[in-house]
Amino acid sequence: MRWLSMKTFMRSTKNFHFYILVILLIFPAALSAAEMGWLAKGDQAVMDQKYVEAESHYSEALKVDPESPRVLRALAEVKIALKKYQEAKVLIDKILAMPVANGRDVIVFYKGESEGQEAELVDELVISPQRTHNNMRNYLDTKGDDPIPHYRLFFKQKGKMELVPQSIVELKYKGVLRRVYEHVEVLNREVTRHLIAAKGSEGSSEMVALKGGCFTMGNDKGLPDEQPAHEVCLSPFKIDKYEVTQAEFQSVMGLDNPSHYSGADLPVDSATWFEAEQFCKKLGKRLPTEAEWEYAARGGTTSHFYWGDTVKGNEANFCDKNCALNTRIVSVDDGYSGPAPPGKFPPNPFGLYDMAGNLAEWTNDWMNENYYRNSPKDNPPGSHPTTAKVVRGGGWESTAGFLRSSNRAAYWVKMRNYAIGFRCVSSS
Repeated sequence: MRWLSMKTFMRSTKNFHFYILVILLIFPAALSAAEMGWLAKGDQAVMDQKYVEAESHYSEALKVDPESPRVLRALAEVKIALKKYQEAKVLIDKILAMPVANGRDVIVFYKGESEGQEAELVDELVISPQRTHNNMRNYLDTKGDDPIPHYRLFFKQKGKMELVPQSIVELKYKGVLRRVYEHVEVLNREVTRHLIAAKGSEGSSEMVALKGGCFTMGNDKGLPDEQPAHEVCLSPFKIDKYEVTQAEFQSVMGLDNPSHYSGADLPVDSATWFEAEQFCKKLGKRLPTEAEWEYAARGGTTSHFYWGDTVKGNEANFCDKNCALNTRIVSVDDGYSGPAPPGKFPPNPFGLYDMAGNLAEWTNDWMNENYYRNSPKDNPPGSHPTTAKVVRGGGWESTAGFLRSSNRAAYWVKMRNYAIGFRCVSSS
């Protein structure tokens, strides 16, 4: 999915009204009167496209409640509109450091009381109607003509449900609502792209010259698509020492950084095969053939991995105890729950980093599971076009077995996957 930039999103008054409506819907918890006052002024200023004024109002609201995700996010949005990306980043990081709430657990503060009570928010809006005979169970029949909004709350210490008028309590969520957190992650990616662009890149990645020669490609003990093991001979070539970083990618491709995990020093992830190919081509390079990639990854070794036949856990970044997937190996801690900056793990014998783990990497070859049975010995160019391109090396979300030098995988050329990156090669 392509997300609109804040600049594009904030071009029309119609979009502003939608923007304010979304904020109100995703931050339903009650706020203090002072905070609500400043927020209302800020929201109106945003709708009037008076961003400096809105920034001032939201800043006042933040003084009232420095930990409010609602205020932090609103202020961050305005700072993005004002192109104050570093200031927006500070606010965004504060939200992302908060725990993610389930959307129901709240702390209830009665007016005039400093001690809160833990409760579960069952209904956010229970309205008592004007005088009527309506007996719907979502309505509270009270005297008077004015509708009265209530919360339906289950107080955990009391162990019972109560209807509480919204006017006499304030609710605080225990953490950030997931839908809010996910939206702020999108903002974070946008802000980070601008910060990376402002910082710039120190230039193209360092390359390692490989003399080429013959090696055994594939694995007779591996999966069927890794068989048969066969001799391949390659001409000399150069290959990037590290996976392409986001700073390098943006220096060539502009702000169109597709990465899910944002950071100038992190490898670019989620690029399609076409984007990876285009990046390399703009630098006078290309994506490696599958044979070149495996030759470079093995580093002259014949073992399953370039460090041996077993994995202890400190050799590469794969799905360890920090990984959220159910394939994780809980006995291993490599220090990263996602991709790591290139070069954080030991290099292979050729001095290349992250040829196993961190991010899997695009190659130039089309996937053909039977290609090894009839591929040429010298500089095999890969199979005729099929439906997917070969990806090698395994990533941070892979199990240890997928880090084998001979392991093969394939993805559709337009696929975006936050565990896939790339590096480039050159024939000269």
